[in-house]
Amino acid sequence: GPTVDREGFELSWNWWVGAPGRGTEPNARSYTRRWIIDLERGHADEQIIDDLAVEFPTLNEDYLGFEHRYQYAITFPDQDGNGGYGIVKYDRATGARRVHQSGDARLPSEAVFVPAENATNEDDGYLLTVISDLKQDSSRLLVLDASGFDQIAAVHLPRRVTAGIHGSWIPDTDA
Repeated sequence: GPTVDREGFELSWNWWVGAPGRGTEPNARSYTRRWIIDLERGHADEQIIDDLAVEFPTLNEDYLGFEHRYQYAITFPDQDGNGGYGIVKYDRATGARRVHQSGDARLPSEAVFVPAENATNEDDGYLLTVISDLKQDSSRLLVLDASGFDQIAAVHLPRRVTAGIHGSWIPDTDA
């Protein structure tokens, strides 16, 4: 899971709440770590497993609480400006990652996984995220194929949606 140190949290929090002196874009110093807990020895090992600054991980919720292969997250530029805005897909079995860049100053909200009808694989579905353009004061709904990570659609929204953290989508049948 992603972790952030105290200074990184304060930098990020100041941007989200609009504190005076904040930067024009959020700064994330959140890196994915893995913890391995040895219950017999009472010991835990911790390691950073990726140098990409990420936050707000999600997965196919049908696998919530169970072993899963794929995880998705938002990517940010780090404190040195490395990386960029986008969505990343991690393959926990192979260690591979794929990044869909959203562009300069185009901040995605937490990606929500929507399973495809009659899905047979864990990543058969779609990722939905609202992209907030921090320079153009506009937004769009981005739909990605969660399997191949290709863009399926981008829908211009009539108003800018403020960059958000968490998102939820429910089917019409549950409304």
